[in-house]
Amino acid sequence: MTTDNTLLLAALEPCWLWWLLLSLLSFLLGFLLGALLFSNRKRLRELEEENARLKASLTTMEKDFMSLKYQHEELTKDAEELKRKLRICEADKAVIQGKYDRLKAEMEAQAGTEGEEGQGKAPEEDKPKSKGLGGMVFATPLGKIKQDDLKIVEGIGPKIESLLNADGIHTWAELAAASIDRLSKILSDAGPRFSLAVPDTWPQQARLANEGKWDELKELQDKLTGGRE
Repeated sequence: MTTDNTLLLAALEPCWLWWLLLSLLSFLLGFLLGALLFSNRKRLRELEEENARLKASLTTMEKDFMSLKYQHEELTKDAEELKRKLRICEADKAVIQGKYDRLKAEMEAQAGTEGEEGQGKAPEEDKPKSKGLGGMVFATPLGKIKQDDLKIVEGIGPKIESLLNADGIHTWAELAAASIDRLSKILSDAGPRFSLAVPDTWPQQARLANEGKWDELKELQDKLTGGRE
């Protein structure tokens, strides 16, 4: 009986060892898998947190971009408005310069007339026109005006007068005969600084000046602003 038990134990002993080894191996595998899963879960949480931070940063950057875009659009609008005002100022400057030159010519003509009177010549205020430096000088409700001075036309200053002269328009008659399209093309070809000048009434004003209809010309110009109705 003792011998049978010994043989039985001897037969079972290797099985027990194998079971122990397998159990130990299973434990180790389970521990490693658990550690790996725990590590992956921790890394997953870190990635999720990093993703949330990146999304928040992206949202902030999008808000900043929209704010900068809005500021850029507003600055662009302000720049366009300033350009428009600058063009208006340049057109007004040309008109004022034209008026200044006209008044200067009137003062020079008046000074010449007074000089003639001082030498004993008869005054000529009652005459519709008189000789002066640079050609005929007309005594009009607008003052003394030199013959074919294009600057008498409301809206035409020295620079625009030079453009018209360069295109072959030197007299009131030539300006009166010029078409609006031709005048507009002269201005557009000269650049954007002359884009606000409106030549719609220039031929009409030149015709009145050429025909000596000074009262009608003055009445018309009183209704205009920089040559514009």
